[in-house]
Amino acid sequence: MVERMTINPEYQHLSATSALFIGCFGAQAVLGGLFIWFSRFTRAAFVAYAIALLPFFGFNYYFVYELPILNRWMALDFGSNAAMFILSIWGWRMKIREEAKL
Repeated sequence: MVERMTINPEYQHLSATSALFIGCFGAQAVLGGLFIWFSRFTRAAFVAYAIALLPFFGFNYYFVYELPILNRWMALDFGSNAAMFILSIWGWRMKIREEAKL
């Protein structure tokens, strides 16, 4: 179902292998979320996370507009990446204020 909803028809395989790959991406996202949930973030960690998100914006742009394998549903992925980026910058700024109070 995910492949049908997010990948343009001319690139869909609808095979067990493509379902496995999509499942791996989902599992990786869950693992990343758990890591974030149970981590103690420092200023450097917030900045590193924000920087690590930057290539994902390029990925979204390239595979939606340049080589349109992915369809417009990937705007959801872009939105969630943007939210995580904004939250990372916000967390970094909050840590600066927190450290200034010490």
